[in-house]
Amino acid sequence: MKVQTFSIVIGDRKCDAHCPFCVSKMTGFCELPGNDLINEANFQKAARLAQIGGTTTVLMTGKGEPTFYMDQITRFLKLLQPFNFPFIELQTNGLKLGRLATQGTEGTHELATIMQWRKLGLNTIALSVVDVDHDHNAAIYNKDYPDLANTIRFLHKLGFSVRLCVMMLTGMVDSPESVARVVDFCRTNEVEQLTIRPIRRTAKRTSNEKVSDFVADNGLEEKSINEIREWVRQRGTLLFSLMHGAEVFDIDGQNLCVSDCLTVEKTGDDIRTLIFYVDGRLTYDWQYPGAILLGGRHNIVE
Repeated sequence: MKVQTFSIVIGDRKCDAHCPFCVSKMTGFCELPGNDLINEANFQKAARLAQIGGTTTVLMTGKGEPTFYMDQITRFLKLLQPFNFPFIELQTNGLKLGRLATQGTEGTHELATIMQWRKLGLNTIALSVVDVDHDHNAAIYNKDYPDLANTIRFLHKLGFSVRLCVMMLTGMVDSPESVARVVDFCRTNEVEQLTIRPIRRTAKRTSNEKVSDFVADNGLEEKSINEIREWVRQRGTLLFSLMHGAEVFDIDGQNLCVSDCLTVEKTGDDIRTLIFYVDGRLTYDWQYPGAILLGGRHNIVE
């Protein structure tokens, strides 16, 4: 059994963005624990399973916004050190980091914490966006959305690589021309990695019909997705294929991964993402409660 990514769910549902396509709202919050006490015994098991499965990437993510839980991120980074995973990423909407970049952070506790993350092995910041256009990001995430290029410069200055994760929806990034615009921005701003994926409804169950309806109304049609994929294949050079159909290309020197979300492999026993929650719950799919390997428990009586 191979495991592509070891995902660690940071914090609770707290978030400062207002994404109308929020995957967390569609898949629910019922599995989130009521406190941030880490079940270290189960974490050791989960990390070892990921290691045995050949995982090279740890993704620190959240049902809400992870940067609200900076101390917890630090604790997990310390727990990860003995396993020496090659790549450790933090997925974020970038609002807090962008504000720090704008306001200045010299001598602040936040800056010291972020620099500690770098020393503890965090190497990539994955910024979730809907576009490189400021107005589009402001309309989706928050009206005071910080300047994206400035956020990227700030992160580079601190020594991080940057992955831009573009959620494609109608009216924003929805065509080969708009993808080309994003590629040009990333090349200009020296973004190391770019991932594009269409927003999707959950396959079966949903915890929020309003969000599901938005996705149904604003998600790209398959024709548009195929046109984008064809443009990338014609314009770029395929470097390699990842598990579950994702493909990585070079387009005139810019890295571009064409991916999808919330997909389940129909055959084989490979795991796209191993998902760990702080109470020790270990699963392998965001949508299906039955995809569980370990249950989450706190306050176990010895």
